Amino acid sequence: MPPAQPAFILRGHSAQIHALHFTEGNTRLLTADADGWIVSWNLSFKRPVAVWKAHGNAILGVGTWGSDRVITLVIVKTWQSYRG
Repeated sequence: MPPAQPAFILRGHSAQIHALHFTEGNTRLLTADADGWIVSWNLSFKRPVAVWKAHGNAILGVGTWGSDRVITLVIVKTWQSYRG
């Protein structure tokens, strides 16, 4: 059998997508990328409804909190010098 072909291609990121999340009811899709951008997609129209720079670093996880909040997971590096 030939490989599966996509029905739609959602174009909205210039960096690699690291995380995605379907909202309750599968009406929206949240995607987050390596440059810290989040795109909220309306799946009925296959178009973005909101785009914003959430972080300066890569977003490794994205989800919803309640019906109107987005929560993200990033790694923050901290350095502490040891003086003995």
